[in-house]
This record gives sequence, structure tokens and C-alpha cells, in this order.
Amino acid sequence: MTIKNELESLLIELDKYAKSQTNRADFALTFIETIESLDDLPFSILDEAREWQYKIETEGDSLQSASNTLNNSLKIWIKRLITTYA
Repeated sequence: MTIKNELESLLIELDKYAKSQTNRADFALTFIETIESLDDLPFSILDEAREWQYKIETEGDSLQSASNTLNNSLKIWIKRLITTYA
């Protein structure tokens, strides 16, 4: 899969998590594994991804709302990656 496809799949997984179709641990693992598997991302992006993983693990319940600020911020971050690196 291309970087764009991987990140778009990650957006779908985020939506599933927001709808309680995926549990927090599974989403956190899917999130970080997807980002770490992408080639040619700067180390700074991996650091940001680890910060997001921490937020998912510690504030994950608040992500389970499509209208939540944290959920929207993560979507914007992923979309920025698509625009910049895909």
C-alpha cells in the first residue's frame, strides 16, 4: 500500500474507534504500527506519533466522539501527513 492508502485506512480506523467499534488498545497499536511502518517519514513525525499514541492511551475515551476536539486534531494531523508525505 502507498503512504496515502495507509493513512487513509488509519482515518477509517479512527472513525471506527470513535464509534466504539474498536477498543482503545487495538487502536493505539494500529495507530503507532501504521505510522512506524511508513517509509521516509522524518524522525520528528515519529516523535509526534508517539505523543499521539500516549494521548490515545491516556485520553482515549475522549476520542470516542466524532465531534471531540482531540479526535478532530488527530484527523487534521493525519490529513497533514497525507498532504505532505503522500
